[in-house]
Amino acid sequence: SFGSLLGRRGVGMSSEEEVIRPQDIPIEVLYEDSDMIVVNKAAGIVVHPAAGNWEGTLVNAVAHHLMYKSEFGSGEFVGGSADDDGKDENGEAVGLRPGIVHRLDKGTTGVIVVAKTKAALSALSSAFAERKVKKTYVTIAVGNPGENVVIDKPIGRHPVYRQKMRVVPDPSKGRQARVAPIFNKNKSAAQMGRRALSFVNSLAFDGKLSVTEVRIETGRTHQIRVHLQDRGCPVYGDDVYGISDWNRKLTKQRGIMRPLLHAHRLEIDHPITGEKMVLCAPMPDDMSKVADIIWPTGRDERSELFSAHEQ
Repeated sequence: SFGSLLGRRGVGMSSEEEVIRPQDIPIEVLYEDSDMIVVNKAAGIVVHPAAGNWEGTLVNAVAHHLMYKSEFGSGEFVGGSADDDGKDENGEAVGLRPGIVHRLDKGTTGVIVVAKTKAALSALSSAFAERKVKKTYVTIAVGNPGENVVIDKPIGRHPVYRQKMRVVPDPSKGRQARVAPIFNKNKSAAQMGRRALSFVNSLAFDGKLSVTEVRIETGRTHQIRVHLQDRGCPVYGDDVYGISDWNRKLTKQRGIMRPLLHAHRLEIDHPITGEKMVLCAPMPDDMSKVADIIWPTGRDERSELFSAHEQ
């Protein structure tokens, strides 16, 4: 997949789409060395090329940075063999996603790690798949999801609205399943539901909205958004799983049209040296202003909690 960046055609792609073009799109680099690069993803940018988004993605932006700006070189990200078979944390082939081992939704901001070499890709992929990476998010939720809440409910694709995910009921027990994947001889684990585990902790609540921290041990598609919706406290601004009246209020008052969900912190072992690393991204300004209203007395505490630092 690393070599594919500059000229490998994907299934169903036209000749114009076969090349992932480096594009000069601004990115905030939190950390970089010769093996990997860590970026604070901005809202509104798709992580990797796919149907309808062949360009303008984070991969395009990272490719440009590594080719023209990096002090540490591009590694194998923009060269080398095109026969790499790396997989992401859900076991899906990397394909036209060179270096990508985990993903963030288009509207989600925050820390994302990109491998620059095959060795780093392999090590990071294994770390995510084996749940050795500690992932902590901060969100603004409608309502109060509670303190020290464990949500252990499987998530699968919605049977009707295929772009949506949902908490999958356990048909044999008439309640939400706690063991996943749920097997059915006619359906895959992805259709029936894969285990999803989230640890939710409300940090502040003003009677309407809460600043909430969520640590996830799995990385299912839309996991936090689906789990918080299932708990009755959806992410503020989420036009898929949220509450339309609240979303309109956010747009009218703040001009924000996205889920207020931020990947704040990743704790990983360096893929080559094994050094323990804590990688943090500061909360976006527009989201921080909403948090100020909910938690005005916690500014100093939030500043420490949500500030960017690396080690």
